[in-house]
Amino acid sequence: MDETGLRRASLLFWMVVLLAVGIIFIGVRFLAAPITAAAAFGVPADATTQRAYLWAKGTRDIVSGLLLLALLGMRVGPRVIAAFILVAALIAVADFVNVYLNMGYVSALAIHAGTAAFMVILAALLWRTSAS
Repeated sequence: MDETGLRRASLLFWMVVLLAVGIIFIGVRFLAAPITAAAAFGVPADATTQRAYLWAKGTRDIVSGLLLLALLGMRVGPRVIAAFILVAALIAVADFVNVYLNMGYVSALAIHAGTAAFMVILAALLWRTSAS
């Protein structure tokens, strides 16, 4: 197996795992408790017909987290993981815009902006790590 991947002893490895597990948790929450999860997301839902969208979001989050864990498991280079995280940060940015345009809850906006910032910083650190 190629040894170019992140090592488990690396702080960056565990930051990537935290990101992946966190987004999987959020996705599972959207499947298990969609109304509660929607409120925490920043755009509350109450109609049964809206649950289809909440399930779609939950599925998207779970798959995104699993893809990140798969990349770690395949021991791909840090730049591959960095590129994935940087592109995936667009999801957090789009979620921020969605909440801003629809409800504007400050706490939810802060969470989405913080997630996007964390992902961009993590991607930059991963990119820089592989360049050294």
